[in-house]
Amino acid sequence: MKKILFNEYYDEDIKKNKTLMSYYSKESLNNSYIIEFANNEFIQEEDRSVNFLYFIIQGKAKILKNQANGKRMILQFLKEEDFIGDLTVIGAEKVTKDVLSIGNTVCLATPVNYVIEILMEDRFFLKKISRYIGEKLLSRMDFFVDNQTYELKYRLAEVMLTVSINNVYKENHLQIAEYLGVSYRHLLHTMKKFKDEKKMYKEGSKYIIDREKLELLVNEKNGL
Repeated sequence: MKKILFNEYYDEDIKKNKTLMSYYSKESLNNSYIIEFANNEFIQEEDRSVNFLYFIIQGKAKILKNQANGKRMILQFLKEEDFIGDLTVIGAEKVTKDVLSIGNTVCLATPVNYVIEILMEDRFFLKKISRYIGEKLLSRMDFFVDNQTYELKYRLAEVMLTVSINNVYKENHLQIAEYLGVSYRHLLHTMKKFKDEKKMYKEGSKYIIDREKLELLVNEKNGL
């Protein structure tokens, strides 16, 4: 993890991110940091206090829940322009979950105390983050509907496109099977079909995806 004051960060393109600027005032940014996370690094740990409200500028992450039987279940994948800790700062979530970076991930990190005392009193910010949370809820509902409606090949293609870094896919098969609501055997069978159809190939412990072919499959699902 690499933490730098926003004003002292070296990448001007990241600092001038348009969506970032639409959420935060100059004063808010001056009270924030840019934090860089390496691949598979904790951004937030389960049951640990939330110190920052994160906004993903570059990269991806996943939210996991530790189960009583020792398994870890993927709840959601996050992408650029997603928040981490939003449900905590509005008081809706009391127990935090693990959030892990996927690939190198760059976040704006605003101290929680500043968010609660200052930003939550800012009507513009409150309106923006409320809309974001509403859209996230609708997105989760769409995901559950898709899980009931569409064949696994379409849903797996979407996941692979979402989480792959430079067309490299390395997620845990058991976790992905649970996330997609299918058996481990069904997942492996569908992955074998992807390999047979040249939609991906295995290289050591990772898979190299053919992004164009998977995108065609997702477009087929969406009627494009």
